[in-house]
Amino acid sequence: MKIKIIILNINIEKYFFKSSKYIIIKCIIIFFFIITIFIKFNQNLVIKIALCTMGKNEHLYIKEFIDYYIKLGIDHIFIYDDNDKSSEKFSNYLNIEEKKYVTIYENIKNIIFNQSDAFTDCYQNNKNKFNWILMVDMDEFLYVESDKLKNYLIHPIFNKCDFIKFHWVHPTDNNNIHYENKSLFERFQRPYKKSIFIKSIIRGNISNLKYWVHSPYISPIKNITCNNIGQIIKYEYMNFEGYEKINIKKAYIIHFNYKSTEEFINKFKRGYSNWFGKEYNNFLNNKIEDYFRDNKITKQKIEFIEKELKLNLSYYRKKLNE
Repeated sequence: MKIKIIILNINIEKYFFKSSKYIIIKCIIIFFFIITIFIKFNQNLVIKIALCTMGKNEHLYIKEFIDYYIKLGIDHIFIYDDNDKSSEKFSNYLNIEEKKYVTIYENIKNIIFNQSDAFTDCYQNNKNKFNWILMVDMDEFLYVESDKLKNYLIHPIFNKCDFIKFHWVHPTDNNNIHYENKSLFERFQRPYKKSIFIKSIIRGNISNLKYWVHSPYISPIKNITCNNIGQIIKYEYMNFEGYEKINIKKAYIIHFNYKSTEEFINKFKRGYSNWFGKEYNNFLNNKIEDYFRDNKITKQKIEFIEKELKLNLSYYRKKLNE
């Protein structure tokens, strides 16, 4: 009987120590898992991101724009309102919760002469308050693979970067002639066309930075420019890069440049956002050329544009019949 008890004690002892060993290992794994989550969570709390934009008569789209970027993880949105004084205010289209994320600068025309000035002003006023500042128009939506911009930016590959360039992709008009009261993402879906044009996000606290429409004026010696996967790239142009450098892995800008034919035309009827002045007509003709290059030419589109803009599009009628 004594022998059995001793054997039993020995077996219990072996089992206990064996189990304890596995429990300790499990506890260590769980501990490191919790620490990792804690660190990542705190990084997301510490990093702050702002967005700067300028808009004119974007009332149909402003709510979708703001809700999209709040969900993406933007902490605050600065809007330079380029509307005419008679236009309805952007703030009338936002609910109380959305307004917490937004600062709107109204009646700017006498102090802000163009979009470059607006973006530069926005950066200079907020560079010490935010880790990163994204510069986009109200028809541009930054897509990141993780759906959370902060998770994307805290990756170590971007530690060296002062600027990150994102290439545009363009949805087509999906042969929609008229506006529909649906979200942009419902109306204009893939496939997207790649573009050489870019927009940028800028690290905070950079001295003497001036911004143009798509990218900052920078010195390649002082500042490091990266692409969307963290590779250092040679700075070539402020607005675009060559076709061979287009990269849309991990992140890119979905640019709803055209929308429907009606919206494309209305964009130019209202005048550009405090930008082109006397060059407007020539710019419009060039944009019609871009529109028919990227979208299907149809009789209905030609007739609609001719009627609304009082233009003769015989060149495109000829191309349609070829």
